[in-house]
Amino acid sequence: MSIASSDSEAEYQCYSERTLAIIKPEAYENAEEIENHIRANGFTILAKREVRLTPEQAAELYKGHYGRHHFPHLVAHMSSGPIIALVLAARNCIQKWRTLMGPARVVEAQAYWPDSLRACYGRRTKYGDYFNALHGSENHAEALREIHFFFPTMIVGPILRRWQISDYIQKNLSPTLVPALSALAQERPSEPILWLADYLRRHNPNEPEWAPQAREQREEEKCHTPLPSKESIVM
Repeated sequence: MSIASSDSEAEYQCYSERTLAIIKPEAYENAEEIENHIRANGFTILAKREVRLTPEQAAELYKGHYGRHHFPHLVAHMSSGPIIALVLAARNCIQKWRTLMGPARVVEAQAYWPDSLRACYGRRTKYGDYFNALHGSENHAEALREIHFFFPTMIVGPILRRWQISDYIQKNLSPTLVPALSALAQERPSEPILWLADYLRRHNPNEPEWAPQAREQREEEKCHTPLPSKESIVM
């Protein structure tokens, strides 16, 4: 998946937008089918995680709904079974995903957007329309917060263009990796992966070089037990 280098910066940033999607407990059994719909509509799934939230975690995730009458039901429902959290990427990703999901109210989705995912996988119950199968971030700030809720170490940045990846490999990897692979082909060891790992470790151009130190300085840096003072001996 790539973008031509002639694309404008605004278009590129739009292309690399991310959002969080959640497949809720009532749609868990349809997860594979829903993921196929997601890919078929031009999204890339960058990360996936299956979890079961505690009520406390569900309350934290939906803290923006705190104080509304449906908040306790929402928390109870989202902690009632396994869910699947997905990080999606696409052009205009946040709005595009919300459009594909359809309206939050299942009755409205089925009446006016029958092809939307919530119309297909949501459930209408006497308790309300929060059994709508899917969740999506409302805006950029919420997308960032919700992605880090499930994927704390994930870097939410732009998707690199192909030429950027190629430039990085050419600049940082090729000078070391090409000679290593050539030596590997000549040596033909029985354990090529281990041999290559050892070669790269020994020929790492970024390996720090330690300056020689005076003997007196090396001795001073050693850990040692200090001699007791006169006061400590008396006590």
